Amino acid sequence: PEYCRRVPSVDSSAEIQRMLRECSCVVGMHPDQAAEAIVDFGLRMGVPFACVPCCVYQKEFPKRKLQGGAQVKSYEQLCVYLQAKNSKLIGIAELPFEGRNKVVYLKPSALHNI
Repeated sequence: PEYCRRVPSVDSSAEIQRMLRECSCVVGMHPDQAAEAIVDFGLRMGVPFACVPCCVYQKEFPKRKLQGGAQVKSYEQLCVYLQAKNSKLIGIAELPFEGRNKVVYLKPSALHNI
């Protein structure tokens, strides 16, 4: 259909950087190891984001710690950890489907505070 467009191929890191600078939002649906990068990028660039994290990958990210110092080991802890990056700006909501269904997102009111 016409409303479906192919994603253009990217030939250089400069093109990737341009696309990221110009994006209007970042969305991650079960992005595996990229969940934290999506949140960090959105906060750093002032871009709205929504991320539905899935796997915790605690062995790959041993430096992820909760505010009390405990290592992030569970899905629930990962969501809390991501929100704690800036709890005034980041919200968590539950989506209406089964499984890993929590979305970590930049609150709409936060766009004025970044």
